[in-house]
Amino acid sequence: MRVACLSVFVSGLLAAGCGGGGVDVSANEDTFCREIAEVACNNVYQCCTEGEIEDFLNVTEPRTELQCREDVTRACERSSVQLNDSIAKKRVTFDPERMNTCLDSIVAPDDSCGSIVTALPWREACMDSAFVGTVALGGECFFAHDCAGAPDNFCAPNQKCTAKPTAGFPCGSGCASGFFCQVGVCQPRLAAGAMCTSTTQCAQDLFCDLSAAPLPVCAARMPGGSPCTSSFGCASGSCIPGQCMGSTQGCFRDTECSSRCANNGAFCTTAAQCSAGNCSVSGTTCTSNLQCTAGGTDACVFPVQCLPGDCIGDPVCTNQTLAVDYCEAVSELPLL
Repeated sequence: MRVACLSVFVSGLLAAGCGGGGVDVSANEDTFCREIAEVACNNVYQCCTEGEIEDFLNVTEPRTELQCREDVTRACERSSVQLNDSIAKKRVTFDPERMNTCLDSIVAPDDSCGSIVTALPWREACMDSAFVGTVALGGECFFAHDCAGAPDNFCAPNQKCTAKPTAGFPCGSGCASGFFCQVGVCQPRLAAGAMCTSTTQCAQDLFCDLSAAPLPVCAARMPGGSPCTSSFGCASGSCIPGQCMGSTQGCFRDTECSSRCANNGAFCTTAAQCSAGNCSVSGTTCTSNLQCTAGGTDACVFPVQCLPGDCIGDPVCTNQTLAVDYCEAVSELPLL
């Protein structure tokens, strides 16, 4: 986890320009570890407690921010040995703009260690790695990051850059992006409106709407305030449900609500559970039409009906709210 987190963090620190919190972010292929360390230590000493700092540095006694930068730089340099070898051998190029943009987005702003946002500042900035593979398909590789077109191309056990399978080919270790594995064979991911049984079958940013009628289909996740029938259909991952009339039971649609007696709101499935009935012709007490035999039109009539449940209010997607914690952000950096 620390290695993955450091990668993200490193990408951010290398972003071009001046970062928040007074940190000047300007990395190149020779200095990216020092830049990562500067951002990391700026954040932890501005936002973390002493105990959190010691946990981050894996020490049991206080250390200065300068010592922090020295420790983090060394840890990063050990983690990036393979990357540096690939860069030296021209199997990988380094993109300083990507790195600096990412690192800049992670720097804690002056006098601020947290905020509420709809998207994490580094989500887009750190999406693409600053280390770009250059080895073409069939070329010799040593590490996964060596291959151009990663992650759809990977370094196979024979040390050759190899394409992940696409439509019609056996899944093997996984299909290329834009495809999913079905019965051992890669298939194109499904577009909006296509029938599905699982979200893994749908194209990126779509989900399998299992509540769609008459059959489940791939559909777009909706923004905050949009009608929803489940949390899966919301971009935020959260649908505020309604409430069944007569109870506190949460619901997305009327069919999820229990029926109730019209006179007292008691649970029921038939009117006979709410009150005794009377045959419309003979007037005798009854609980079903089978007990009314005076002529072909005789029927059991109930004075109190069993009413179907109502889902009060319109279930809607919530807006996404995320807490940015610039202390915790450091622990998510990819190369640490």
